[in-house]
Amino acid sequence: NFGSLLGLCLASQVLTGLFPAMHYTSDIS
Repeated sequence: NFGSLLGLCLASQVLTGLFPAMHYTSDIS
């Protein structure tokens, strides 16, 4: 249904935003 699809999109956006953020912070520190 639409709710699970929206949750999946949100989860994928959080993951794709989280991984580069961890890479950048580990590069800086």
